[in-house]
Amino acid sequence: MADTRAESTAGTPQETATTATAEAVERAEEAAGDRPASPERLIYFSDAVVAIAITLLALELPVPAGDVHGNGEVLHFLREHLAEYAAFLVSFWAIAVHWLIHQRLFRYVTGLSGGAIRWNLLWLLAIVVMPFTTKLLTSEADAFQVQFIVYAANQVLTGLFFRLAFTDLRRSGGLRTSASPEAVPDIMSWLTAMIVAFLISIPVALVTHWAALCWALLPAIRSGLRLLRRTPRTAAAA
Repeated sequence: MADTRAESTAGTPQETATTATAEAVERAEEAAGDRPASPERLIYFSDAVVAIAITLLALELPVPAGDVHGNGEVLHFLREHLAEYAAFLVSFWAIAVHWLIHQRLFRYVTGLSGGAIRWNLLWLLAIVVMPFTTKLLTSEADAFQVQFIVYAANQVLTGLFFRLAFTDLRRSGGLRTSASPEAVPDIMSWLTAMIVAFLISIPVALVTHWAALCWALLPAIRSGLRLLRRTPRTAAAA
């Protein structure tokens, strides 16, 4: 009788193995919950969203309809929509630069914090909105300042969200320690220059329709930021 009760209490070998496996899985999940999330899934997801945004951007390009006939009319149609094509190129370039910065900086990421994931999602939201703000910028609505400011603000927020995501990664220790001390700041200087160039254009748009020329200052702004970053080190070395 005692042996029977002991066997009943111990259970079958299969039940014991199942219980041990469940406990091991539970301990592994608890341990994983304490570790930063792997960045691979976020990188793949971000790449897919950026690709969709660029595709949507291209789908908004105006094409001649059936009432446009002959080479002359087609050329006239294309000339009439030069602003839309130029806006497409600017937005394509902006999204491409954001993606390049993202993939170059995320090669140094070893783990994701919750804050970095949330900021990255907001960055993706700003990227996805860009086809809409591009279309708004070139629409026939007679509200240049509103159209321009919405577009420029979209660009500023895109850069700002990514900066906040990367700042959170750096604060939470999610960056590889072997990263070059110059590599990350040099890449981030492009992002900062974009934010500054688009930010400057917003008040300029209130006084002139040529505010987009501020965006051409981006290389000069980046050079200035790099010079400012190196000046303290030069002075310290002296």
